[in-house]
Amino acid sequence: MKVVANIDFDGDCREAFTTYAKILGGEIRAMISNRDMPEMAEGVPEDRLDRIVHAWIDIGDQALMGQDMQDFSGRKGYSVTVSADSVDQARAIFNALSEGGDVLMAFEPQSWSQGFGMTMDRFGVAWVIDSPAAG
Repeated sequence: MKVVANIDFDGDCREAFTTYAKILGGEIRAMISNRDMPEMAEGVPEDRLDRIVHAWIDIGDQALMGQDMQDFSGRKGYSVTVSADSVDQARAIFNALSEGGDVLMAFEPQSWSQGFGMTMDRFGVAWVIDSPAAG
């Protein structure tokens, strides 16, 4: 069994997932827009045809899905957590996701971790970045 988080966007899913694939070393498996499915896009306004209806990134043995919502109502009550293999990897991911966003908790050592931080990326997605336990 695999449990996969699915993130809603307001028209910037393609850009976000391209960015996430680069930062997290993932491979985009799917990036399907309304325009790619003409049989289902009937009645979709022209300015929404390039919105993503299904995006999928494989990241190691994990995955992340997303889509642009036709009636996006924002995000509340969730975050995506990355448990990195090293403190250097965690710091690099944290710094890349923080670019253009808002740091919610600075990346620094904690009693349980060599490095831990929280950030809201430029797409409005909350991320928790953790590294291996402190020695």
